[in-house]
Amino acid sequence: MNCIKKIFKSVPGIRWFLDIRRELSLIRFQTTQQTRIQQQLYRQTLCKTRIEEGIAFPAAYEHQTFSQNGEDGILREILRRMKKEKGSFVEIGSGDGLENNTRLLLETGWAGVWIDGSEGCCSLAGKVNKKFIENGKLKIRNFLVTAENVNQLMTDLKVPQNIDVLSLDVDLNTYHVWEKLEETSAQIAIIEYNGFFPADSEWVAEYDPSGWWDGGFNMGAALKPLDELSRKKGYRLIGCDLSGANAFFIREELAKVHFPDTQDVNKLFEPAQPFLLNNPEHRTDLSG
Repeated sequence: MNCIKKIFKSVPGIRWFLDIRRELSLIRFQTTQQTRIQQQLYRQTLCKTRIEEGIAFPAAYEHQTFSQNGEDGILREILRRMKKEKGSFVEIGSGDGLENNTRLLLETGWAGVWIDGSEGCCSLAGKVNKKFIENGKLKIRNFLVTAENVNQLMTDLKVPQNIDVLSLDVDLNTYHVWEKLEETSAQIAIIEYNGFFPADSEWVAEYDPSGWWDGGFNMGAALKPLDELSRKKGYRLIGCDLSGANAFFIREELAKVHFPDTQDVNKLFEPAQPFLLNNPEHRTDLSG
């Protein structure tokens, strides 16, 4: 077999093709490296600016292990201030389990539920996290969550009435699902917001229980409506990640103790900056 490969590679046309492919792979690798360097430099600049503005949290604490952006580090800092080492979570819109907001919690002894509308994502998540399913730390459900069924779903899954962390990202209908969620309440809520709209915008996506995100700006809600909704539910907005994708809320009574100097929504707002997404390639190794 090795002899055949050597003969095959020695053919001039084939050798040229393989050389070109190697060169393209090297260019791709170098381009990716330079992009990440530029992303990190810009993040450092943004972080320095926020600190100078007196808003060190959450920018100074961003860290990415399994989260899409810096949510892992932000969440860990919130939990550190609360002195919470272990607990429970629910993530609605959990994806394939290779990259989400609660995978790091799972890896560090927490237990919870992942729910996603994609059968393929749930299948991969189950494969990658088989040991956590077997030891009872994780439940995974393939379900399209809507404002009408979210509470019944919490009941059916026996989710406790009070949990520690809720992460909610169902793209188009995120605002409406959180608005109707009453069966389960969390100390910390990580909610996707639409950073393409200004901080003072009242925009909310029109509800469509059978709808999906079309890849455009029509998703979720601007930060202000989510902030107003959070207050009705007894939460306080404490910050947004630098890429302008996720807003962090904690219960008002906890905010008074652990985040007493929180700024208003206009100060905490981060505009959508999708070019900051890393999507680390090493993470694909986990699916093998």
